[in-house]
Amino acid sequence: MKLEDRLAVKLLAQASAQLGKAVNETLCTEPDRRVIRALIADAKELIADFEDQYFQGRD
Repeated sequence: MKLEDRLAVKLLAQASAQLGKAVNETLCTEPDRRVIRALIADAKELIADFEDQYFQGRD
């Protein structure tokens, strides 16, 4: 696996971690929807960055 691919996969792992935090927050007794929305927005951005890096020039 090339270095660029490994770096892109790290972005995907970070997105997964953010989604995990969002899931944990939703399971709280009193979830903070602002926190959940921010975590999901961050995950979306990381996924978009992953797509840009990982699939760049491969289509």
